[in-house]
Amino acid sequence: MLRTRARPWLVVATAVALVTTGAATTAMAEDQLVLDHGHIDAFTLTWTDNKLDLQLQEDVTGSHVLHAPEDVLLKVKPEAAFELPDPVPPALSFLGEPGEVIHHLPQTQDPNLIWPGWSTERIPGGVFTNPLRIDITEVTGPGNVFLWQTGAVGNPISVLNGGGYQLPGTISPNVGVHAHAEWAFSEQGAYTFTVVASGTLAGGGTATSVERAYTFQVGDVGEESPTTSLSVTGLADHYHSGDVVTLTAVQDPVTDLDHYHWFTRAAGTTEWQIVPDAGGARYSFTASAQHDGLAVIARLYDHDHNVVAESEPVTVVVDDHGEEPPPAASQEIEATLAENAGALVISVDPDDWRVLMSDLELGTSGDRWVSSGDLRPVMVTDTRSAAPGWTVSAQVGDFTAGAETLRGGSLGWTPVVAQQAEGAGVVAGPSVPSGFSGGDGLSAVSVLASAEPGTGFGSSELGAGLVIEAPTTLRPGTYTATITFTVI
Repeated sequence: MLRTRARPWLVVATAVALVTTGAATTAMAEDQLVLDHGHIDAFTLTWTDNKLDLQLQEDVTGSHVLHAPEDVLLKVKPEAAFELPDPVPPALSFLGEPGEVIHHLPQTQDPNLIWPGWSTERIPGGVFTNPLRIDITEVTGPGNVFLWQTGAVGNPISVLNGGGYQLPGTISPNVGVHAHAEWAFSEQGAYTFTVVASGTLAGGGTATSVERAYTFQVGDVGEESPTTSLSVTGLADHYHSGDVVTLTAVQDPVTDLDHYHWFTRAAGTTEWQIVPDAGGARYSFTASAQHDGLAVIARLYDHDHNVVAESEPVTVVVDDHGEEPPPAASQEIEATLAENAGALVISVDPDDWRVLMSDLELGTSGDRWVSSGDLRPVMVTDTRSAAPGWTVSAQVGDFTAGAETLRGGSLGWTPVVAQQAEGAGVVAGPSVPSGFSGGDGLSAVSVLASAEPGTGFGSSELGAGLVIEAPTTLRPGTYTATITFTVI
């Protein structure tokens, strides 16, 4: 991530790219295409020859290339593995228990992973009444699959009819929608989705696509984890306060795996707690009377952070025989953070700075070209102890395609705060409509997000939904403009 040193104001720029030429082509019969990264509209609805179809659209091998879903394998790489924290946020408790590993595809694009979503942008206006339906009728695989979106304050939002987060389920988008979401798979292995699309025709009746099959390969299923058992050695019959307890995890047979986590359970409790910063085969601590009855286990993990083996619990006994604990000495440690310490930093990922908008298509009103997309993540980090607050604003220049020009005011947005530190208090700026029907759009300085004095600390991820509205007299071409962000 590109970082800029603290100054009274900081500027970082990214580009918005708009493609208006070229028609998407349907993939011909071919060997199964493996996609393990990039922008993918997995559930893309099309309307051709008065027939509704469900296809997969991707921007990996080209721009908006269509495939039959059966011809594509969507690979969720091992890098998507994520260990659930302790505690798991209550709103995300549906994902599992602390320490469990899921494979997670984020709503905001990670360029190293696939970014699947859905699109109804190829459906012409006036053919259907809203909403359409994408029915994921069956999911087969080794575990559970979850689908949801994250709101501006970090809480999950259901995208399925009737609420809930687990597939199977039904997504009901309107015509002209392009969306992405959070995905989570609870186990490694191959998953198959059975999916069908349908909608109510404006002239009466319904249209339904044929059933389609989608395949996700999650994790590195080609490698089997070694079979081994785990035990904990080094436990004494009992300890006195002040003794050092040293426990060692032992594999049988020994493998090349060396990633461990240790967990403890206090006497009289039922919940295991992970030991911070204990990732090796040895775990040591100084015994005290409070450790009497403490249960300890070790877990061994493979390279994808899956649990390979877990030890039986061992119980620590601390018995001081009624004696007072040995005398102890202490020292006070002091560190000072100066009032003027810290910095205000704004940045964009140098490998994720180009916004690829959808192709311009005739809007439902028939009087303008319309394109949509999402701003790439903008990161703001404020480590200033005084927390004076900040404002991020942006302004876009004109779009150009050779000698052709589209004014920057054609661009509008709806800002969001994708992530922020707990209690940071960052607020998204107001929506700015395209200036097509009057107004300046984003050609005038507009607020992306702000934090009042006393707030805005830590790191915040900002984004926005973008829309371009252009006159129907616009000449074909690929139009680009630069949007510049300023934090004060």
